[in-house]
Amino acid sequence: VGEPPQIHNPTPSLTHACPPRWVNSLQPARVTRWGGMISTPDAVLQAVIKRSLVESGCPASITNELIENAHERNWPQGLATLETRQMNRRYYENYVAKRIPGKQAVVVMACENQHMGEDMVLEPGLVMIFAHGVEEI
Repeated sequence: VGEPPQIHNPTPSLTHACPPRWVNSLQPARVTRWGGMISTPDAVLQAVIKRSLVESGCPASITNELIENAHERNWPQGLATLETRQMNRRYYENYVAKRIPGKQAVVVMACENQHMGEDMVLEPGLVMIFAHGVEEI
């Protein structure tokens, strides 16, 4: 009953190099309202965020994957359900998050978050979109 378990590679993948020039060009961000996370962004919102990623210089090789990882159906185990997110909320402050320019959204790249448990990150990274509560540090 239910959905089959998702299989995640437990070791960090070397298939995606962390694009340092792009990642370093983004402003570090602090999320002040984790409860404002939009776990099921619609296609329009995903398209807006994708455009901002492209405009910020995000490599084409990872843009689509990052946008796919903006929806909870693709999130790692530690973020997969509302209940799990509420239980793990205390760990979110440990994320290294970068602001997607001009948007209430952050990107959490796996290469910058190896200190987080494997159930909290995803290759090459996650996009988290918020109703409000994202600030540049």
